[in-house]
Amino acid sequence: MGARPDQTVMVGDRKYDILGAKANGVASIGVRYGYAAPGELEAAGADFVVQSVEELSRLLEKLR
Repeated sequence: MGARPDQTVMVGDRKYDILGAKANGVASIGVRYGYAAPGELEAAGADFVVQSVEELSRLLEKLR
């Protein structure tokens, strides 16, 4: 899509999203309101983990 890795963030709910972001040099945000097992996102190395859409929105605003 032409986005630069340093201007991109992957938002995902499973370890595969986090691992894919890392493999492509992209920051990652794990969301707990999805399908990940407890601790899965942290174990995969998510840069950030949020609990809700509202928390995700606040974090994305900070990262802007």
